[in-house]
Amino acid sequence: MNLIKKYFFTLSVFFFALPLIIFISNSVNAGVKINDEKAVDKPLIELAILLDTSNSMDGLIEQAKTQLWKIVNELATAKKNGVTPELRVALFEYGKSSLSKSEGYQRKISDFTTDLDGISEELFKLTTNGGDEYCGWTIKSAVETLKWSKGSDNLKLIFIAGNEPFTQGKIDYRSACKQAIEKSIIVNTIFCGNFEQGVSSGWKEY
Repeated sequence: MNLIKKYFFTLSVFFFALPLIIFISNSVNAGVKINDEKAVDKPLIELAILLDTSNSMDGLIEQAKTQLWKIVNELATAKKNGVTPELRVALFEYGKSSLSKSEGYQRKISDFTTDLDGISEELFKLTTNGGDEYCGWTIKSAVETLKWSKGSDNLKLIFIAGNEPFTQGKIDYRSACKQAIEKSIIVNTIFCGNFEQGVSSGWKEY
């Protein structure tokens, strides 16, 4: 069983019966492969976390942080051909009214780093404050501003969590997700609410 399938099975367990609904993209082949001549190299996983910090997440954000960090821990302990991967994590927040309107109410808190303690500290100190939630804009920013590896064999993931319609903002979320797919980045969505609302507001489409 390849890494991504094993990982998705684990996710289905710990998100079951929680008010956070995870929709996992199957838009691209997510298998991590290592060429025979590079079998001694460490697998590489790049994960960008995009978290809604608007007021609509009041009462939900702490649980969202915890579940996102469980994802990080799952990937950090995964193995490929018996080898633990190098995990690089980046962090964005979006939807907070104190963020720049011209930048789509989103900001990059950290580029890719292997300092998981530092990322954890930044993630868990995030707070909520009003705003508009532009998922497409934030995904596009993550795709374009992060230094994603060029190797097609690496596992590249975006996890975006929130609870407002996925369709907000002037940047079409479909084009942003297509841009990610073209770089072999898998976009996964976590809707913080009931399943039907998540489907109707666009979170299941990607």
